[in-house]
Amino acid sequence: MKELFLSDITVMGEGYCVIGLEKISPDSFRSTRPFPPRAFAWREPFPFKRGNTVNFEPVPTVAKPPHIEDQQCEGLRHGNRSLTEKELVECLQKAEVSPDLEHLFECQPQTSTRGGRALWVNPRDAKRSICGCEYDNLKFHLYPEAGGFKLRSELLLSSNERLSSIPMVDREWRRFAVSLVQRIKRSDPLPLAERFLNRTVCNKLCAAPQRFVRIGLPRPRENQQCWLMLDSLFPQPKDVWLDEL
Repeated sequence: MKELFLSDITVMGEGYCVIGLEKISPDSFRSTRPFPPRAFAWREPFPFKRGNTVNFEPVPTVAKPPHIEDQQCEGLRHGNRSLTEKELVECLQKAEVSPDLEHLFECQPQTSTRGGRALWVNPRDAKRSICGCEYDNLKFHLYPEAGGFKLRSELLLSSNERLSSIPMVDREWRRFAVSLVQRIKRSDPLPLAERFLNRTVCNKLCAAPQRFVRIGLPRPRENQQCWLMLDSLFPQPKDVWLDEL
């Protein structure tokens, strides 16, 4: 039986991709991505939150690089303890971390060939699919699309490098953005929602003592490009912030 502290819950299609931390020494953790035996994503109802302890029986798995963290299992069970957000970030800082862009996945990210600012890595070069780093500042972007909007961000890392136009797949930040947009009773709520995020919310994030992100890679498609995604943004959002709108 394995025990994990859930660290990342990300939106993946109609389900969730989940990563947890496995303790391998008193001062070291590694990421493990448990997934069901016949799918890569967990479906609703998914009753777990970041920081929850889960237990599972591992099933023999052939992990394909760069997703070396993959681990099949039959299901997740609630553990008997949970970590606070502060404790969870402290554990993440003892797992896979990088001081700069090049060492996120142990290869150099490349810019889009279509003229955009998004970054990708070649899956044949990447040595892992998840890594954490510290950031100094960020900016949110909301883009309209059919039936809703896209949530992206721009990160200034502590290395003074910039991650531009990175999609946010963090479940809690996606939920927070949806709640924010729904509170704005305008025909076009996105400009006001974006201003609120980039003023009120960003001020709270940049004033926090722990500013940490986890950057992940999706599974490669036919063009063999893994586009960088923002899996987890700490601090996590608080619903009470919406009252300041």
